[in-house]
Amino acid sequence: MNVLRPLCLFLFAASAAAATGCASPKIGYDYDSSANFTAYHTYEWMPGNQEPTGDKRVDNSLVDARIRNAVEAQLRSKGYQQHSTGQPDFYVAYHAGVKDLSKGASTQRYIGDRGSGLYTTINDIQPYKEGTLLIDIVDGISRQLVWQGSALAEVDPGMTAKERNDRINRIVGAMFAHFPPQ
Repeated sequence: MNVLRPLCLFLFAASAAAATGCASPKIGYDYDSSANFTAYHTYEWMPGNQEPTGDKRVDNSLVDARIRNAVEAQLRSKGYQQHSTGQPDFYVAYHAGVKDLSKGASTQRYIGDRGSGLYTTINDIQPYKEGTLLIDIVDGISRQLVWQGSALAEVDPGMTAKERNDRINRIVGAMFAHFPPQ
């Protein structure tokens, strides 16, 4: 009984670490240090249609609405207003993509004695999907990129619609924690 308890605790801790490791997106941002972010009060989405990627996992109205709603909620929470006529102070655009990747490890073992034997290879390769989201803030007058947020995370295709909404809202919120830059 004493041997099983530490083993169970180890397995629980390892599975918890693995679960949180996959769930945490990598967030980054970059900006033009000469841009006057205090002059920005109104925004509009970049004119034209969203640039298609050719991937139906990304190029659909559900993903588009989720991202746009999350971005607009963040901008409203920071006091920015959507501009209805004329030229806004800045434009917003996003770019999203999904890649099919593999992760894992291979180990080799030697079976036999010094004189004869053979190597065996054990592969533990797991496929996964990696999603990227970029959000651009473009100056309304110069049309130059002044801020870009980025997120990279593993995509879980088994999520429910509510889980997808929550995840995108959390990721976009983490990105906009750095906007405007300080």
